[in-house]
Amino acid sequence: MAIDKYNLEPARPAEISGEATPLVPILGGAVISVYILMVVGAFVTSTGSGLACPDWPLCYGSVSPPLRLDIWFEWGHRLLGGLTGVLIITSSVLVWRSYRGLPRYFMAAVVGLLCLTVLVGGIVVITEAPLLDSLSRVAIVSSHLVISTLVLVFLVFTLSYVLKNGTASRNRVYALLFGMVYIQVVLGILVRYSGATLACPDLPLCNGRVLPSLTHYPVALHYFHRVFALLLFITSAAALLRAIRSGKAVLGFLFTFSLVVLQIVFGILVVLTGMFLPVIILHRAPGFLLMGWLAYQSMPYFFPTVRKEDVGAR
Repeated sequence: MAIDKYNLEPARPAEISGEATPLVPILGGAVISVYILMVVGAFVTSTGSGLACPDWPLCYGSVSPPLRLDIWFEWGHRLLGGLTGVLIITSSVLVWRSYRGLPRYFMAAVVGLLCLTVLVGGIVVITEAPLLDSLSRVAIVSSHLVISTLVLVFLVFTLSYVLKNGTASRNRVYALLFGMVYIQVVLGILVRYSGATLACPDLPLCNGRVLPSLTHYPVALHYFHRVFALLLFITSAAALLRAIRSGKAVLGFLFTFSLVVLQIVFGILVVLTGMFLPVIILHRAPGFLLMGWLAYQSMPYFFPTVRKEDVGAR
């Protein structure tokens, strides 16, 4: 049996008595729940509902706050966060019982990041960070969402390991695209919460220039977000053409390219509509989905785990 390069234990699943476990549906549910939570979070902040519950962890000192729309946007987001936490903790216990080595490290990172994001979520409310009227408040809200992206990434890494057992092809192009998309997602978060979304109100130029003045940081953030989107479009298009020519992984790269195009289109519409709320949400949703998809595909490249002969019977 081969040994996992990241630990000294066999990478074989350590299932007890060969009994099936509900790991995959619960872990998959945790991934979906985190994704929905991130999209709903974008809705909550975009509707100005982030401070509708002035206290934390309760809302107006109760688990059944007043029946007002903005309050229940925020309270519903918190309730979904609680459900997500239960799914993550349950998944962690099942992974710990069923696997050694790398999956345990992934889930340890997830639980640590989950605790951190809960803590930062409380700080967001206590410091009234959704007002976004100072650099510190922008940093708090942005870091809350960046930490959430890491939770999603490590959960997807775990799911990819469990479902593929390391036998998937290790395609470096997926890894390159994942790195680019993650940077673009973080840039998008900074653009959104630093008030830079309309720093370049025209298209395709920025303030009427191909290369605007970058001394004002919102303009610089917005401009680099656009430039990186163009690089991502070119890279994903080249990856798709390469896949078509080789006849390998065509559907995977077609899906990737489609999500890239979809996010760029909605990004353009965000500017053209002056940040119309449904368009903002539609811009976020494919971006997070693209990040998760590429994390799933690139895990075997980042973490070469087990060979086919090392996969245990399920």
